[in-house]
Amino acid sequence: MRKLKALSTVGTLGLLVAGSLVFGSAQAATAATCSPAPTNSYPGTLVLATSFEAGGWCGLVPQVSGTGTATISTSTKHTGTKSAKLHVTTDSGSLANLSAPAFPSGTKTAYADGWFNITVAGVSGNDVPYFRYFSGSTRVADIYRYNSNGQLWLRVTAPDGTFVYTKLISGSISLSAWHHVSMRVTANGSTSTIQVWFDGVQKYSSTSVKMLGSSLSKVQLGAEHYRQKGDEYIDDVIIKRS
Repeated sequence: MRKLKALSTVGTLGLLVAGSLVFGSAQAATAATCSPAPTNSYPGTLVLATSFEAGGWCGLVPQVSGTGTATISTSTKHTGTKSAKLHVTTDSGSLANLSAPAFPSGTKTAYADGWFNITVAGVSGNDVPYFRYFSGSTRVADIYRYNSNGQLWLRVTAPDGTFVYTKLISGSISLSAWHHVSMRVTANGSTSTIQVWFDGVQKYSSTSVKMLGSSLSKVQLGAEHYRQKGDEYIDDVIIKRS
């Protein structure tokens, strides 16, 4: 198993190609809010807000391995001229994801909001993730596009460690198109709250979700597993916590 590489591009534009970090001269903002910063009306303390126009990660931490890459791209975008791109193949050890800074101990609620454009789906039976929420090192809730049929699914880790799946969209989510995805999670064991919006429409809301954990540690974009193939562009990301 190849060692994972955590990357930082503060002060420079870092382009990762086939596992190698190539530095350019574009300036990157160092604050959690990177101008021009997207905004929303969700409550909470801002963790980060970025449209990637500054050329850096604005607090997001890329993790890559093998043929996986995390880059700032100009090939497609939701707003401005740039977006982030995650590229993962079926090669052994291939991995790419972005993690928000770790939340303070005891954080109960987090809102994650962003735009996603999946251009290459993965292997049938697997998925391309949108947002993944963690409590400690355990992924407790996530939403994803299922490769086999393009449906939107919510997956929750129950208190006994098993997965509970809920289909949120029956039709196929279009590839090579931008979609607005928002998710709120409040960790409270068997009375946790989860809300999901897709393209401005609420697809799920419950205050009685039986979920493992009573606090949240981070939000992740992309998969933490090797060989979870997919290409996705990400833009206008806002993460808040309370």
